[in-house]
Amino acid sequence: MLVNGHLRRALGILLALALIGVTALPAAAQDDPPVSSVNGAPITRSAFEGRVRFVRWQYLQELEKLHELTGGNLALASSYVMTVVFDLEHPADLAGAVLGQMEEELLLEQQAASLNISVTSEEIADRETAFFSLWTDVPANKLAANPIAQAFIAEWYANATEASGLDQAAIREVFAAETLRSALYSYLAASVPTEELAVNTRHILCGFDPGSPGSPASPTDEQRATAQACIAEATARLAAGEPFADIARDLSADEASAAQGGDVGWVTLSYLATSYANAARDAELNTVIGPVETEYGLHLIEVLDRRMQTLSDEEYQASQQGYFRLWIDTLRAQATIERGDGWDAAVPDQPGLDALDPAVQAAIESLASQSE
Repeated sequence: MLVNGHLRRALGILLALALIGVTALPAAAQDDPPVSSVNGAPITRSAFEGRVRFVRWQYLQELEKLHELTGGNLALASSYVMTVVFDLEHPADLAGAVLGQMEEELLLEQQAASLNISVTSEEIADRETAFFSLWTDVPANKLAANPIAQAFIAEWYANATEASGLDQAAIREVFAAETLRSALYSYLAASVPTEELAVNTRHILCGFDPGSPGSPASPTDEQRATAQACIAEATARLAAGEPFADIARDLSADEASAAQGGDVGWVTLSYLATSYANAARDAELNTVIGPVETEYGLHLIEVLDRRMQTLSDEEYQASQQGYFRLWIDTLRAQATIERGDGWDAAVPDQPGLDALDPAVQAAIESLASQSE
């Protein structure tokens, strides 16, 4: 259990850092053109390609560490391992994700400046220390005095520099970027209310694709027509006086609530699909409304009651995270982000899986064969 706990903690920081990048970007030069710009501030090709190589190198380090922590049994972390392998084997997709993250970081840096939010060198050093404490399993307050840990850190930076082409100062900006992100998160999270409107609803869902509810694909004309016919039948039966619960049990594609007569129970608005939440927020009580369309299909909804509800610790944290993500998405939508032509030309595909220790490569191949 100790190994698994350490693994989870390590992965938490590794995942946070894997797609974080350098915020101090050099001005574009004729021989180092921008691949993208955020509100006029450039991301140069050298910074972008260095970041891609750095991310690829980090992924390889994670695979090596997982192999060590699991005693070679990568099946214990199969989902994550295969995700990393997929990313490494699809360099264009990975490079696109890296550039998107770099654009976001530059946007956050600009917003932090406008909000007069900054981080201290001590805060950045604490972030770096926490990272290497997990990698070395040496307590943070003993890291500086531990020669073995210090040797590991020196080697880590040397190898990262060799793999990415970024110098040590630039790599250290990774920790600065994550520290600034945390500061912005704390600033915004403090304004998130500790209570939220909750609604007690029941519904009848006429699904677009009952076999794949919530599919991102738009419904076909046939699927939409089928859902509309289902709604028409449900509406007619309600008008004839048939109990809502009986119709829900008979027609609703939401099997969990259908078994309860369509009862969804008390749910805070942020946990509901946006259009469902908006309708439930505004509807007259004890009145069937709809159809309301979500990604799941068409709904007939009855709001039984509403109340303000104090969020649990878990709900509050989820609300803070959702608000922060929404804030970033809004900033991005309002920003001027322009990618240059050919930004994805010849993106780095090294270091690759062939740089791993042969034992780790064999474990990955074994895991991949089991997944087929």
